[in-house]
Amino acid sequence: MLFKSLTAIILFSASAMATQMDARKVRHQGAADGLTRIDKDGAYIYEVVNPFKNQSSHLRFGSAETPTMSVDICQKSGTDDCASITQVQFEDIYSGASKFSFGYDYEYFFNTDAGKIGAQLGASFQFASGRGRLVSNPSQESLEKFTFVTLPIYLGAVYRFEYKSSQLIAPYVSGGGTYIILAEKREDRSKISAIGSLGFYGAGGVLFNITALDREMAANFNSEYGIGNLWVNVEVKTVQVNSEAFEYSANYIQGGMSFDF
Repeated sequence: MLFKSLTAIILFSASAMATQMDARKVRHQGAADGLTRIDKDGAYIYEVVNPFKNQSSHLRFGSAETPTMSVDICQKSGTDDCASITQVQFEDIYSGASKFSFGYDYEYFFNTDAGKIGAQLGASFQFASGRGRLVSNPSQESLEKFTFVTLPIYLGAVYRFEYKSSQLIAPYVSGGGTYIILAEKREDRSKISAIGSLGFYGAGGVLFNITALDREMAANFNSEYGIGNLWVNVEVKTVQVNSEAFEYSANYIQGGMSFDF
Protein backbone atom coordinates (compact mmCIF):
# COMPACT_ATOMS: atom_id res chain seq x y z
CA MET A 1 0.00 0.00 0.00
CA LEU A 2 2.84 2.35 0.92
CA PHE A 3 4.64 1.51 -2.32
CA LYS A 4 1.54 2.37 -4.36
CA SER A 5 1.18 5.73 -2.55
CA LEU A 6 4.80 6.70 -3.20
CA THR A 7 4.46 5.74 -6.84
CA ALA A 8 1.34 7.91 -7.21
CA ILE A 9 3.08 10.90 -5.59
CA ILE A 10 6.13 10.56 -7.88
CA LEU A 11 3.94 10.29 -10.99
CA PHE A 12 1.88 13.29 -9.91
CA SER A 13 5.01 15.42 -9.27
CA ALA A 14 6.52 14.44 -12.61
CA SER A 15 3.26 15.33 -14.37
CA ALA A 16 3.13 18.74 -12.64
CA MET A 17 6.74 19.50 -13.56
CA ALA A 18 6.11 18.56 -17.16
CA THR A 19 3.06 20.79 -17.21
CA GLN A 20 5.12 23.73 -15.85
CA MET A 21 7.88 23.12 -18.40
CA ASP A 22 5.34 23.00 -21.21
CA ALA A 23 3.78 26.22 -19.92
CA ARG A 24 7.13 27.99 -20.03
CA LYS A 25 7.60 27.00 -23.64
CA VAL A 26 4.28 28.42 -24.79
CA ARG A 27 4.82 31.42 -27.09
CA HIS A 28 3.08 34.50 -25.74
CA GLN A 29 1.01 36.55 -28.18
CA GLY A 30 3.12 39.63 -27.25
CA ALA A 31 6.33 38.02 -28.48
CA ALA A 32 5.74 39.45 -31.93
CA ASP A 33 5.94 42.96 -30.40
CA GLY A 34 9.26 42.24 -28.69
CA LEU A 35 8.05 40.72 -25.39
CA THR A 36 10.98 38.76 -23.96
CA ARG A 37 9.83 37.89 -20.41
CA ILE A 38 7.39 38.61 -17.63
CA ASP A 39 8.98 39.39 -14.25
CA LYS A 40 7.78 38.16 -10.85
CA ASP A 41 5.59 41.26 -10.40
CA GLY A 42 3.79 40.62 -13.69
CA ALA A 43 5.51 43.43 -15.59
CA TYR A 44 5.98 42.78 -19.30
CA ILE A 45 9.59 43.27 -20.44
CA TYR A 46 10.00 44.19 -24.11
CA GLU A 47 13.17 44.25 -26.17
CA VAL A 48 12.77 47.21 -28.48
CA VAL A 49 15.27 47.74 -31.30
CA ASN A 50 15.12 51.26 -32.70
CA PRO A 51 16.37 51.92 -36.23
CA PHE A 52 19.39 54.17 -36.74
CA LYS A 53 18.68 57.90 -36.92
CA ASN A 54 20.33 59.60 -39.89
CA GLN A 55 20.82 63.11 -38.46
CA SER A 56 22.81 64.46 -35.52
CA SER A 57 23.44 67.77 -33.79
CA HIS A 58 26.37 68.60 -31.53
CA LEU A 59 26.79 71.49 -29.09
CA ARG A 60 30.35 71.95 -27.84
CA PHE A 61 32.10 74.23 -25.35
CA GLY A 62 35.77 74.25 -24.55
CA SER A 63 39.18 75.76 -24.94
CA ALA A 64 41.09 76.90 -28.02
CA GLU A 65 44.80 77.52 -28.23
CA THR A 66 45.95 81.06 -28.87
CA PRO A 67 46.13 81.07 -32.69
CA THR A 68 49.49 81.26 -34.39
CA MET A 69 49.14 84.51 -36.35
CA SER A 70 51.21 87.58 -37.13
CA VAL A 71 50.73 90.98 -38.74
CA ASP A 72 53.29 93.13 -40.53
CA ILE A 73 53.31 96.82 -39.57
CA CYS A 74 54.78 99.01 -42.29
CA GLN A 75 56.68 102.09 -41.09
CA LYS A 76 57.02 104.83 -43.70
CA SER A 77 59.92 107.22 -43.95
CA GLY A 78 59.79 110.13 -46.38
CA THR A 79 58.72 109.01 -49.81
CA ASP A 80 59.41 105.32 -49.15
CA ASP A 81 56.32 103.14 -49.11
CA CYS A 82 57.84 100.95 -46.44
CA ALA A 83 61.11 101.97 -44.86
CA SER A 84 60.89 99.08 -42.41
CA ILE A 85 58.49 96.30 -41.48
CA THR A 86 57.88 95.12 -37.94
CA GLN A 87 56.14 91.80 -37.39
CA VAL A 88 53.80 91.66 -34.39
CA GLN A 89 52.47 88.34 -33.13
CA PHE A 90 48.81 87.78 -32.21
CA GLU A 91 49.68 86.96 -28.61
CA ASP A 92 51.60 90.25 -28.30
CA ILE A 93 48.43 92.21 -29.01
CA TYR A 94 45.93 89.89 -27.34
CA SER A 95 47.99 88.59 -24.44
CA GLY A 96 45.87 86.93 -21.76
CA ALA A 97 42.96 86.55 -24.18
CA SER A 98 40.12 84.22 -23.25
CA LYS A 99 40.55 80.70 -24.59
CA PHE A 100 36.82 79.93 -24.36
CA SER A 101 35.24 78.63 -27.57
CA PHE A 102 31.78 77.55 -28.67
CA GLY A 103 30.95 75.20 -31.53
CA TYR A 104 27.96 73.63 -33.28
CA ASP A 105 27.94 70.83 -35.86
CA TYR A 106 25.14 69.28 -37.90
CA GLU A 107 25.57 65.86 -39.53
CA TYR A 108 23.56 63.97 -42.12
CA PHE A 109 24.37 60.28 -42.61
CA PHE A 110 23.97 58.75 -46.05
CA ASN A 111 24.87 55.21 -45.00
CA THR A 112 24.42 53.33 -41.72
CA ASP A 113 25.15 49.76 -42.85
CA ALA A 114 28.86 49.61 -41.95
CA GLY A 115 29.25 52.36 -39.41
CA LYS A 116 27.73 55.78 -40.05
CA ILE A 117 29.06 57.73 -43.03
CA GLY A 118 27.88 61.25 -43.69
CA ALA A 119 28.48 64.96 -44.28
CA GLN A 120 29.22 67.54 -41.61
CA LEU A 121 28.51 71.28 -41.50
CA GLY A 122 29.47 73.39 -38.53
CA ALA A 123 31.20 76.43 -37.05
CA SER A 124 33.25 77.48 -34.04
CA PHE A 125 33.45 80.86 -32.35
CA GLN A 126 36.19 82.49 -30.29
CA PHE A 127 36.86 86.08 -29.32
CA ALA A 128 39.70 88.02 -27.71
CA SER A 129 40.31 91.59 -26.60
CA GLY A 130 43.48 93.63 -26.31
CA ARG A 131 45.25 96.84 -27.32
CA GLY A 132 46.68 97.61 -30.74
CA ARG A 133 50.16 98.79 -31.65
CA LEU A 134 51.19 102.23 -32.88
CA VAL A 135 52.35 102.29 -36.50
CA SER A 136 55.02 104.83 -35.57
CA ASN A 137 56.28 102.59 -32.76
CA PRO A 138 54.97 98.99 -32.88
CA SER A 139 56.49 98.19 -29.50
CA GLN A 140 54.14 100.68 -27.82
CA GLU A 141 50.49 99.89 -27.09
CA SER A 142 47.74 102.16 -28.34
CA LEU A 143 45.15 103.64 -26.00
CA GLU A 144 42.28 102.14 -28.01
CA LYS A 145 41.00 98.68 -27.20
CA PHE A 146 40.38 96.10 -29.94
CA THR A 147 38.05 93.09 -30.08
CA PHE A 148 39.04 90.16 -32.28
CA VAL A 149 36.64 87.43 -33.43
CA THR A 150 37.58 84.11 -35.04
CA LEU A 151 34.86 82.20 -36.91
CA PRO A 152 35.87 79.00 -38.76
CA ILE A 153 33.05 77.46 -40.86
CA TYR A 154 33.45 73.74 -41.60
CA LEU A 155 32.21 71.51 -44.41
CA GLY A 156 33.48 67.95 -44.59
CA ALA A 157 32.87 64.25 -44.10
CA VAL A 158 32.39 62.24 -40.92
CA TYR A 159 32.65 58.54 -40.09
CA ARG A 160 31.24 57.23 -36.81
CA PHE A 161 32.22 53.78 -35.55
CA GLU A 162 28.64 52.95 -34.54
CA TYR A 163 27.19 49.58 -35.50
CA LYS A 164 24.07 49.20 -33.33
CA SER A 165 21.40 51.60 -32.15
CA SER A 166 22.13 51.22 -28.42
CA GLN A 167 25.95 51.26 -28.61
CA LEU A 168 27.51 52.63 -25.42
CA ILE A 169 30.68 54.22 -26.88
CA ALA A 170 31.13 55.48 -30.46
CA PRO A 171 34.44 56.98 -31.63
CA TYR A 172 34.43 59.11 -34.79
CA VAL A 173 36.71 61.02 -37.16
CA SER A 174 35.92 63.97 -39.43
CA GLY A 175 37.68 66.37 -41.74
CA GLY A 176 37.37 68.61 -44.76
CA GLY A 177 37.55 72.24 -45.80
CA THR A 178 37.09 75.38 -43.74
CA TYR A 179 36.49 79.02 -44.50
CA ILE A 180 37.76 81.07 -41.61
CA ILE A 181 36.63 84.63 -40.97
CA LEU A 182 38.78 86.97 -38.88
CA ALA A 183 37.12 90.19 -37.73
CA GLU A 184 38.47 93.06 -35.65
CA LYS A 185 36.78 96.16 -34.22
CA ARG A 186 38.36 99.21 -32.65
CA GLU A 187 36.36 100.51 -29.70
CA ASP A 188 36.21 104.13 -30.90
CA ARG A 189 35.05 103.22 -34.43
CA SER A 190 31.87 101.59 -35.70
CA LYS A 191 33.54 99.99 -38.72
CA ILE A 192 34.44 96.30 -38.47
CA SER A 193 37.48 95.09 -40.41
CA ALA A 194 37.19 91.50 -41.63
CA ILE A 195 39.07 89.08 -43.82
CA GLY A 196 38.52 85.44 -44.80
CA SER A 197 40.38 82.57 -46.42
CA LEU A 198 40.11 78.87 -47.16
CA GLY A 199 41.89 76.14 -45.23
CA PHE A 200 41.28 72.66 -43.85
CA TYR A 201 40.37 70.97 -40.59
CA GLY A 202 40.58 67.54 -39.00
CA ALA A 203 38.93 66.22 -35.85
CA GLY A 204 38.53 63.10 -33.76
CA GLY A 205 36.37 62.36 -30.76
CA VAL A 206 34.31 59.96 -28.69
CA LEU A 207 30.57 59.84 -27.96
CA PHE A 208 29.27 58.32 -24.70
CA ASN A 209 25.67 57.13 -24.94
CA ILE A 210 23.57 58.24 -21.94
CA THR A 211 20.34 56.65 -23.16
CA ALA A 212 22.02 53.23 -23.45
CA LEU A 213 22.21 53.17 -19.64
CA ASP A 214 18.45 53.53 -19.11
CA ARG A 215 16.02 51.67 -21.37
CA GLU A 216 12.98 53.57 -20.12
CA MET A 217 14.63 56.96 -20.68
CA ALA A 218 15.66 55.89 -24.20
CA ALA A 219 12.08 54.88 -25.01
CA ASN A 220 10.71 58.18 -23.69
CA PHE A 221 13.19 60.30 -25.66
CA ASN A 222 12.39 58.37 -28.82
CA SER A 223 8.60 58.47 -28.45
CA GLU A 224 8.27 62.02 -27.09
CA TYR A 225 10.99 63.90 -28.97
CA GLY A 226 12.13 61.61 -31.79
CA ILE A 227 15.64 61.44 -30.31
CA GLY A 228 17.32 58.08 -30.86
CA ASN A 229 20.36 58.58 -28.63
CA LEU A 230 21.59 61.29 -26.29
CA TRP A 231 25.38 61.49 -26.04
CA VAL A 232 28.14 63.24 -24.11
CA ASN A 233 30.85 64.24 -26.61
CA VAL A 234 34.57 64.96 -26.30
CA GLU A 235 36.49 66.23 -29.35
CA VAL A 236 39.93 67.46 -30.43
CA LYS A 237 40.10 69.57 -33.61
CA THR A 238 42.85 71.33 -35.56
CA VAL A 239 42.34 74.18 -38.04
CA GLN A 240 44.99 75.26 -40.53
CA VAL A 241 45.02 78.11 -43.07
CA ASN A 242 47.99 78.96 -45.29
CA SER A 243 47.09 81.58 -47.87
CA GLU A 244 48.37 84.84 -49.30
CA ALA A 245 45.89 86.74 -47.14
CA PHE A 246 47.10 85.32 -43.81
CA GLU A 247 48.32 82.22 -42.02
CA TYR A 248 46.35 80.72 -39.18
CA SER A 249 46.82 77.66 -36.99
CA ALA A 250 44.88 76.65 -33.88
CA ASN A 251 43.76 73.57 -31.94
CA TYR A 252 40.47 73.13 -30.10
CA ILE A 253 39.51 70.84 -27.22
CA GLN A 254 35.75 70.81 -26.70
CA GLY A 255 33.01 68.79 -25.05
CA GLY A 256 29.25 68.94 -24.76
CA MET A 257 26.02 67.20 -25.74
CA SER A 258 24.97 65.44 -28.93
CA PHE A 259 21.68 63.90 -30.04
CA ASP A 260 20.53 61.77 -32.98
CA PHE A 261 17.17 62.44 -34.59
